[in-house]
Amino acid sequence: MFRLIGNVSKKVYYESENDSDLNKWRLDNFLNDSQADGHLVSQYDAPEAMVIVKVKANKSRREYLNDLLDQGKFEEYRRITMENSSCDIEVYGSGKDKPELINRRKNVEKLFRQGITNTAEIASRLHISRSTVNFDLRVLRKTYPELRQRKARS
Repeated sequence: MFRLIGNVSKKVYYESENDSDLNKWRLDNFLNDSQADGHLVSQYDAPEAMVIVKVKANKSRREYLNDLLDQGKFEEYRRITMENSSCDIEVYGSGKDKPELINRRKNVEKLFRQGITNTAEIASRLHISRSTVNFDLRVLRKTYPELRQRKARS
């Protein structure tokens, strides 16, 4: 979306989807042809100096974050959602200060990233129940959206 805006008054003179239509409208409305000394003279008579501005559509935070996920920009997604927090407790423990919980989730994530998507196999390697693995993966997918793309199998 483009707008033709007055430089001083900030009045919006015209709006268009592309700048070529806007420029055509500007020339049609403010260009005057006149006959002077036997040849055609073009004069540009606008009420004030104008500028063409590209208008960005405002997106909600949720739409912006979904666009980041669609584009695969997971680091930027984490940076925005975690608000510059690199604390293991917030990543792996969702606010719980339990080192054994954090270490277990780190191990689940490590195995899942290695390509082991079977929850029974992850559970047997870590000696925990499958429901615990499923819960940990659900928590990890909130922080690591790239894990959403590869769903775990039961």
